[in-house]
Amino acid sequence: MRPVVVMALVLVASCKTLPKTPPEVLAALQAKPGAYLRGTVAALGSPQVFNREDFVWDTKVSPDSKSVAVSRLGMKSFHLSVFGLEDPKKARADVVVNALEFNVEGLDWSSDGALIAAVSRDRSVRLFDAVNGAQKGAWLTDEALTAVAFHPKAPLLAVASTKGLITVLTWPELGFVAEQRGHTDEITGLAWAPTGELFSSSWDRSVSVWRVEETSSSAKESRARYEKKSGVQVFRAVFDGKASASFVVDTRLPIVVVRSSLAQTAGIDVLSLTESISIPSAMGAQMSRLAKGKSLAFKGLTVRNLDVAVCDACLPQDAQAALGQAFVDRVSIATDESTQEFVLTPKADAGDVSATSPQSLVRARRFTFEGSVNDVSVDASGTVLALALSELKGERTRDVYEREKRKEVEPERPWDCAARVDAQRGTVLENLKGHRGVVSSAAISPDGKTVVSGGWDKKVVLHGAVESQVESFGWSIRRVRFSRDGRLLTVAAWTPQNPLSDHQSDPAAVVYEVVYSEASVSP
Repeated sequence: MRPVVVMALVLVASCKTLPKTPPEVLAALQAKPGAYLRGTVAALGSPQVFNREDFVWDTKVSPDSKSVAVSRLGMKSFHLSVFGLEDPKKARADVVVNALEFNVEGLDWSSDGALIAAVSRDRSVRLFDAVNGAQKGAWLTDEALTAVAFHPKAPLLAVASTKGLITVLTWPELGFVAEQRGHTDEITGLAWAPTGELFSSSWDRSVSVWRVEETSSSAKESRARYEKKSGVQVFRAVFDGKASASFVVDTRLPIVVVRSSLAQTAGIDVLSLTESISIPSAMGAQMSRLAKGKSLAFKGLTVRNLDVAVCDACLPQDAQAALGQAFVDRVSIATDESTQEFVLTPKADAGDVSATSPQSLVRARRFTFEGSVNDVSVDASGTVLALALSELKGERTRDVYEREKRKEVEPERPWDCAARVDAQRGTVLENLKGHRGVVSSAAISPDGKTVVSGGWDKKVVLHGAVESQVESFGWSIRRVRFSRDGRLLTVAAWTPQNPLSDHQSDPAAVVYEVVYSEASVSP
């Protein structure tokens, strides 16, 4: 239940006359798709408010700077809302992502602006149509997810977990490419550079730089992480390309067996199936309907043309499906207890078993810092990073909420700051002050010159401008990001709901115009 508190927002930009970016520069920007502004930032200008009643986790502008996506906590569930920037009052699309107990931590736009990816602590990454909000795909991972980023050029999508795991997928089909457990704590941010390098930040006080590379290995093994439930090892696989489900291995069963609910989710009309097979169960042999020509997909491994029995009574309580003897005849399954993973390898004479071309996620560089890294963003050339740092881990605990309730002001600490960082060497170019306590997010302008930071002190700070500017919000800042053309800045914040009148309170999703006093357009 959200706390009932009403706080005031001061939008500095709305109370004074601001300069404008020269119109001839904006016209030149509009005439060059893919270009961005560079130069001296004067201020954050006129703001548009898209939400003033919810906790907003993330908000980002589309590649063409015409739309904004918002991840928000509504009254009963998490939502993904899409607005046209010309009309902030009415959402163009608004879809329920999941229930209240699973935060929708991050979102991103595909490079063509057609899709929006959202990741959640329910372990899912989902793709949505950017126009109407229709779900276009989903992948359920092994761990709760905290960050997502589309590659700016290649059809790749990276997601990151609370346990330091980075997974790279293809899109729009969400096929597995590679993964690496790159951090020892929660991953807080992902950012692709146009060079193809992927930057990841973590509470383990580090930033890692990754490349997706072809490997020389000819091995076709796939790994599936399992967890023990009620004495059985449960893992996940994608059934018939449509539904991610929990599986067990049970060679007492002759073939793959699935629950009727999973079959229906995968689009199988169970009642129309005409063939049957006898399947053993705790209650004796069960005559079960038979579906032919189905598939199972694991990380990097797909098995096709499987016969599948539909039987609810044949499965343990914690499983939606089981791999029987017919599957094991085609794929060997070994157990790696050190990593709690099953290792699946096609047998030499197995038919209809395919593996993706071997690729791996290779660490190119790793940088360490004196504070926890709560966010990372990268400029358009891939040469400068913006980091959000804090000496204490940026984790919202009961102690944090109690301190905020008592209105305690955090002491000044050297590494409660934002920073501009050289992306090749990891050296700090500028240590940027202006916050008390955790700095939760940091955005770098496309030209790498200007940083905007947000913190738990309810402030958004514009650094590196003609004059520093501070925008005050009602509660903690969740995310700040520049648009790809550098013309706009989004802010996502939590706002306590006002239980009175129209229930509206402090702005939670805001888009600012970025004003340049001296600007040009990138080549």
